[in-house]
Amino acid sequence: MRSKCLAVTGLAAVIVASGCHKRVPVVAVTPPASATSASPLLEADRALAAGNYDEAARNYESHARSTTPGDLERDEALLGWALTFALRPAPATDWPRATALLKQLLDESPNSRLKGPVSLILQLRADLDLTASEAKTRDLRIRQLSTELDRLKKIDSDRRKRP
Repeated sequence: MRSKCLAVTGLAAVIVASGCHKRVPVVAVTPPASATSASPLLEADRALAAGNYDEAARNYESHARSTTPGDLERDEALLGWALTFALRPAPATDWPRATALLKQLLDESPNSRLKGPVSLILQLRADLDLTASEAKTRDLRIRQLSTELDRLKKIDSDRRKRP
């Protein structure tokens, strides 16, 4: 048994030793000049992801103006450009501009693959605006009813004070 184990180990050692030890030289491939500089759309995406909304807006706008309507890259640039206005912190958020850009995308490219997400964003924003409007109306009505209740309480209090 031990001799079989030694034979198998020896055979494995011979196979490994006789294996190919040829080394293949590694050559670094340099990307073409166009690949080393990022596209304006990619630069805009990076700026948006980093929260640099002004730079992203400039890059998206530049790319949108340099492409033709109906082009997927133009659609992506318009969507990104709209997001730069929608995602800004609270006081700087500009929904009217974002909405205008999203509607422009839908008008120019009704068959765009981005139609679904853009339509969803617009619908959610419309729902949010409607809810905010209803909340303002409700708050106004509550204030009116509170004022009326206070007035009625005063009348009731005055009646109780009379002999």
